[in-house]
Amino acid sequence: MQLNYTPDPNDQYVGFQPVPAGEYRVQITDTAIKDTKSGLGKVLNLTYEIVGDPDLSGRKVFDTINLDNPSVDAVRIGKQKLNTICVLTGVKKLRDTAELHGKVLTIQVSVGEYNGKPNNRVDKYIAKESDGTFGDDEETPPPAGEKKKPSFVK
Repeated sequence: MQLNYTPDPNDQYVGFQPVPAGEYRVQITDTAIKDTKSGLGKVLNLTYEIVGDPDLSGRKVFDTINLDNPSVDAVRIGKQKLNTICVLTGVKKLRDTAELHGKVLTIQVSVGEYNGKPNNRVDKYIAKESDGTFGDDEETPPPAGEKKKPSFVK
């Protein structure tokens, strides 16, 4: 196959760079349940795509949630994270992770390091939107007397 291509010296690939730390509106585009590295549990991997940002729309952020693990704390935190995502996206009963695809929410990410390489980490799932509404599917705040939100929810 012939290729009639003229390279642009000003447009060179610099390698993967995580998105800057901050809050981003994202859409869940993919989910997968996989074994943990140790093989002793299961995790839910989520892929988020940034939406509505003039510079970063289309960039991806990845999240891992423990579903089953020998660590009781890891499972408790994982359940809280999944509960929060479901509440913020209006999912009342999750039968299949594909039901999360297309759902929109706001996350707060930080930049860290994994195996010596920079990566993003999801730190919080943001309940209150900047315009004062709560999530995409809720127009009013949660009812009075509702349980205290986990610490990773702003």
